[in-house]
This record gives sequence, structure tokens and C-alpha cells, in this order.
Amino acid sequence: MLKLNLNKKVRALLALSLTANAFGANTQHAQRVRWVMGTLCELDAPGAPDSTVSAAFAEIERWDRILSLYKKESDASALNRAAGTGPLKVSADLYAAVEESLRLARETGGAFDPTMLPVLRGGPAQLPLIGWSKVSLDPQSQTIELPAGMGLDFGGIGKGWALDKAAALLKEAGVTRARFNFGGQILAIGAWPATIPGRAEPLLLTDESVSVSGDSEHPGHIKSPFNGLAVRRPGSAAAVLTSATEADAWSTALFILGKAPASFRGRSFFDPGIPAVPNKGGRS
Repeated sequence: MLKLNLNKKVRALLALSLTANAFGANTQHAQRVRWVMGTLCELDAPGAPDSTVSAAFAEIERWDRILSLYKKESDASALNRAAGTGPLKVSADLYAAVEESLRLARETGGAFDPTMLPVLRGGPAQLPLIGWSKVSLDPQSQTIELPAGMGLDFGGIGKGWALDKAAALLKEAGVTRARFNFGGQILAIGAWPATIPGRAEPLLLTDESVSVSGDSEHPGHIKSPFNGLAVRRPGSAAAVLTSATEADAWSTALFILGKAPASFRGRSFFDPGIPAVPNKGGRS
């Protein structure tokens, strides 16, 4: 049944793509949909050849193979299995993704924390096993060391990271206007309108990404790194930044915090119903 429903969604999006092509004068209006990282990713790239669009999707799929915890052979899975065994030499790709995750954890004051995996799997009792500052990076040897029992989860940053890499590939190929919709996160090359909760008028994105986090679609899936509990309240938080990676991480942090801290450098929008949540001794 799941496969049937997925096929219906894909067919519907492809039908919209074909309709757009039929009414447009540009026969190279490349619009495609793929299922990747557990959700649908749509790319609308007017004037881009199919080969360039395919290369962008291939880049997203490559990062899925690196960061996915559902794939036992992924780089991220291998790193988590090595927790407690000492420094592990990792690929340059994984090192860069972990380094950026820890930078954003620091910038958000720990509201975004890539070490939340033990809590996501075992609940608040696993709080002693998390803490982004416990991860050791050695840029000289390109090794990462995780304490015993710790695990990294890229669910709050993986889509944004893959989007940035795919967008960079498109720009290198000369694409000046394109729009990704990756499971609801939008990344725009050039100017594109986007609709977000709590705003009657479309939001104009210009070389920006918007990510929205809330509790309505998958109730209880966002856990607070401050107490390990599910953040259960109405509304949503949206982050708009030039980096899709930062927007992905920050939308989660903003929903948990209920407000934009001084360290946030983008645009933020809060759907009504979000009270600010006190930072109860955030981790560092």
C-alpha cells in the first residue's frame, strides 16, 4: 500500500511537470522528481539539460549513501559503530559534514545537536550520552572520535547539506535559475516564491533556502536536547538563510527555542501558537 501511494504522488508531480512543459515555450524546461532520503525531491530548472538535472540528483543520492543511518554500509553508520573505540579515520566528505554539524550546534547554543541519536532511540534517560562538545575532531589526521554509547544523527541537517552540494553543482554547470523542493524544504537559485505556514502572502526567496519545523506532520519527532522530551506544541518555525544546511538546522533550533536568539543571522517566521521555551541549562 505504501508503494502504491508513493507511486501516485510521483505520478501526480510528474503530471504537473509535463503540464508545465506543455504550456511553456521552453522545451528544455527540466523538472524532475525523485524519492531520496526517505522523501520526495523535486527540481525545477528552466533551460537546464537533462544531464545536468540528473547529475544534481546523483549528488543528493551520493550524500544519502554517506549520511544515512538506514544504510549499514554508509560512512555515518561506520562512524557510529566505532563509538568508544578511539579516533576513526573518515572520508573528507563525512569529516566536512560532521564539522559543519558541530559548528551549527555551537551557533544555536545546543538547540540543534547532532549527537541526539541515543535520546531519539532510548528517551530522556540517555541524556548523559549526548553533547556535541564531546565529539573530538582532528583536522590533521582527519579523524573523529565518539565516546562510548554516542551516535551522530544527520536527520536535522542532511537534506540541507545535500541541497547545498547539488545547488553548487548546478551553478558550476551554468544554471542561474532553479528551485528544489526537498520534502518541504525549498532552495532557490535565482528568485522564486514560496509558501510557508502563518503567512498569507508568498515569501520571495532569492538565492536562499527556507526550512520549516513543527509538530503536526510527525507528532513528537522533535526532541529537546535540553531535557530529552518531545517538543509538543502547535505551530511551526521557519528559517530563511542563504545556506540550506543552516536553514535545515536552524528551523529545528527555532522550533525548540520558540524565538530567534542573537546568534541567528537569517529571517525567521513563527506560526502563531509557539511560546518560547526556557533554555534549561543548555549543553555546550
